[in-house]
Amino acid sequence: MIERFLDSFSKISLNDMESTRLMNRIDFKYMFRKDDLGDVLAQLQPYYHVLRMSSKTVFRYDTLYFDTPERLFYHQHLHGKLNRYKVRARRYVDTDAQFLEVKLKDNKRRTIKKRIAIEELSLDLCPTSTDFLDNVAGEFSAMTLEPTVWVYYHRFTLVNKTCPERVTFDLNMWFRWQDQSGIYPHIVVAEAKQRTYFQSPFTLLMRDMGIREGGLSKYCLGLMSVEPGIKANLFKPMYSKIHRLNEY
Repeated sequence: MIERFLDSFSKISLNDMESTRLMNRIDFKYMFRKDDLGDVLAQLQPYYHVLRMSSKTVFRYDTLYFDTPERLFYHQHLHGKLNRYKVRARRYVDTDAQFLEVKLKDNKRRTIKKRIAIEELSLDLCPTSTDFLDNVAGEFSAMTLEPTVWVYYHRFTLVNKTCPERVTFDLNMWFRWQDQSGIYPHIVVAEAKQRTYFQSPFTLLMRDMGIREGGLSKYCLGLMSVEPGIKANLFKPMYSKIHRLNEY
């Protein structure tokens, strides 16, 4: 069904997106019901291309997050700490590309992402991965990290026709660890990624639709879904909103 909405967009290839990779950027996150996605796309169509690879526009992502046993990264997010990290291994299923990625949200609220290619997603970090992490991270050692949650979803990407902006839309989110899981089939997580802040057609549309910027990271939502006893008081208002959006 989503592909049908995306058929009307002009297409852009991965190579043509090179100028909007945005490994150093600012992010704006929004959450809304999947029922509203058709209306959102209809209004964005004149202003954005859609990424297409091998005749596909919607792609599957499998991600394994890592954290310390004390859940340092989660608690950095919980308390709004800047200069905070996420560490994840990600498989781009449709291309079978796999990377170990570190995301830093710095004290200027910019997101800086660094990554290396890896051979496979594994619960254990290989020596190449630990060397990479120890070289790019400041507050933790790779030896202290353990896997915490699997995150699965589908994504499509819109690219602004005139300005350096990408907007990603994540659907069908599923979180899993051991015998715990959480699924959010009725929610869309949309994220505008810009080199420098500007009011884009997407952010203006969100404002006009009364959809406010903000939301839990997929990592934090995933960890709360699979570790029910984890401290989460500061996240509870957003967590409750997410569950209301996810109701049938």
